[in-house]
Amino acid sequence: MEDAAQKDSFPDLFASPCGYFDNRTSHYTVFRLPTPEDSFEMIKQENPGSAERCSAETCQQLIFDDLLAEGFRRADDYIYRADCPDCKKCIPIRLAVKSFEPSKSQRHTLKHNSDIMLSITSDAAQFVTDEKVLLYSGYDKRHNPGTTKTQEEYKSELIQMNGCIFPHKKSEQAKSTDSVSPVYSGTLNMEYRTKPENGRQGRLIGVGIVDAAVHSLSSNYFYYDISPETMKRSLGTYSILREIDLCRRLAFEWYYLGYWLAECRKMVYKANFNPHQLFQNNLWRTIENNDR
Repeated sequence: MEDAAQKDSFPDLFASPCGYFDNRTSHYTVFRLPTPEDSFEMIKQENPGSAERCSAETCQQLIFDDLLAEGFRRADDYIYRADCPDCKKCIPIRLAVKSFEPSKSQRHTLKHNSDIMLSITSDAAQFVTDEKVLLYSGYDKRHNPGTTKTQEEYKSELIQMNGCIFPHKKSEQAKSTDSVSPVYSGTLNMEYRTKPENGRQGRLIGVGIVDAAVHSLSSNYFYYDISPETMKRSLGTYSILREIDLCRRLAFEWYYLGYWLAECRKMVYKANFNPHQLFQNNLWRTIENNDR
């Protein structure tokens, strides 16, 4: 009854059970991500003559830059922002790439994982492979031990997380990941592998799903191998450091880490990357080290 009342109280917001706190309802501002073609027309109308100087994909990424700066994130083919009227605990967090300095422990993590091989792909056909589905299913079972899913369900979840769509959903061809395309033109997969042995490709131990814009990078999701030897590597921290390094190599200004929640163990670690900025009251505020 309480949840139903809360949903009725905020009719302009999408309501769903909170993923962080029990017995709470989350409210989101949600809308569909503009396609590259729609983005081109939007920029063309706003600033005639400017759109012709860039591709439709670049126009979409320019709009995504602005949305990230307003605290939004991508999920599937939607853009969303937590706007709970009665709770402000989900706070967008980002780093100014040029200002970031790794801590002593973060430098140790980089050194400890220097044997890992990183490759990056923008090929949507490589976003959802049998190898990645197997890796993701093991990761999800560890974090959600009470759920029972088939491999096809795990595959569908990966397709959604990567924002991939089938051009002809009812056709036989659409059952193959070779026919998918990303709804967002800047989506990338960062693949982490052990070193090759005996001429064979190294074992896949982590995958980062990231969304690149023109001036920024958004860390969307990271899943990894749960074996004891891999768990010792602190791959979550390592993946963030490598994503920040990618930002530097691409001369990006901002790196977005999603939400920071002071009372949620799974999210509080993001404040360990300093200096960082928090988005509160529609303003980004710089936080220096232990200053909260």
